[in-house]
Amino acid sequence: MNKLENYRPCATATPVTAKLLLLVLRDITDDYDQIIIPQRRIAEAIGMSRSAVGRNLHRLERAGAITIEPLYSEYGGRLPNKYRLRRDGNGNAKAS
Repeated sequence: MNKLENYRPCATATPVTAKLLLLVLRDITDDYDQIIIPQRRIAEAIGMSRSAVGRNLHRLERAGAITIEPLYSEYGGRLPNKYRLRRDGNGNAKAS
């Protein structure tokens, strides 16, 4: 397998900022390819606005590269979302 395939994470129609976000998520996920993190923290870490991060996370979800699972506390309050990378059979980020 060509190592450069790792940098082709999703469809070519996906904006560069979404691809950057996917690469960041790949670097910070755990062994199960998931992470629970506020969008604000991602935005601060990579220098994007929170709304741009949210918009690009939803683009990645529509492209099939990630799944977004909303989380709630036992009292019904919102917690940060869980983001899970979707992988193909070769262990690469899934492209649509």
